[in-house]
Amino acid sequence: MRRLAVLAWMLCAAAPLAAQDDSTLTVAARLATEGQGDSARALVRARLGGLSPADSLYPQMLFAAGVVSGDADSATLYFRRVSIEYSRSAWADRALLRLAQMAFASGDFASARRSAERILMDYPLSEVLAHAAFWAGRSQIELGSPLEGCQLLVTAEAGAGEDVELANRARYHLQRCGTVLAAGDSTSDSTRAVAQPPGTQTVYAVQMAAVQSAAAADELMRALYADGYEPHVVRGADGLFKVRVGRHADRGSAQRLVNELRRKFGGNPFVVEEQ
Repeated sequence: MRRLAVLAWMLCAAAPLAAQDDSTLTVAARLATEGQGDSARALVRARLGGLSPADSLYPQMLFAAGVVSGDADSATLYFRRVSIEYSRSAWADRALLRLAQMAFASGDFASARRSAERILMDYPLSEVLAHAAFWAGRSQIELGSPLEGCQLLVTAEAGAGEDVELANRARYHLQRCGTVLAAGDSTSDSTRAVAQPPGTQTVYAVQMAAVQSAAAADELMRALYADGYEPHVVRGADGLFKVRVGRHADRGSAQRLVNELRRKFGGNPFVVEEQ
């Protein structure tokens, strides 16, 4: 019963779908939510059986099979296949989001965090970045890292855009984050005051994403170059490739660039200090 409850919750969870390449997913999801699970699964099996694994629609049908699956284990298997075997498809990030939601619902917060953070790290242009930040944030809080979790919830709210439901959910959980975030800001200010030598000039850049692979960084940089920007990459001590744009003498100019980049590319860019 627990597994079925998790799966039913997952089907109803707020998780955006990619642009529809095939109507099968839409029809199957509607049938499943109307209680016609057997019909939904038969529809997807028939469509999947008529495709080659090399077909561009194959990962979408695997995703659809996960959405309408009758149990959590099968759903996990389908979503995992999409995220691993078709990691460059338009469905990989959404499959990871489903895995994060399912893991969180079952109480496996470590797995939920890993799946959500993989979206943040490997898919910097994903349309579900704000959703990933939300689930990563909630998982971090459950795992005993409230500062990191609250910061991710701030990111989720800022990146929600027109998704009012996601923004409201992030704000609801942020109600408990005021003291945590204030303490984190205070510590950060104190550390910066000690670490920065007198006379050192600070410049401000906009960080677009921090990703694990050079390939993901290159993908984002190509998009930025194509739109006329001059991005640069900073390799952090944590091993992440941090894609940044601009070097401004004042924070206000950098913040205006944040707003511009968010309009053009989405995501959750923010101002960082550089020497």
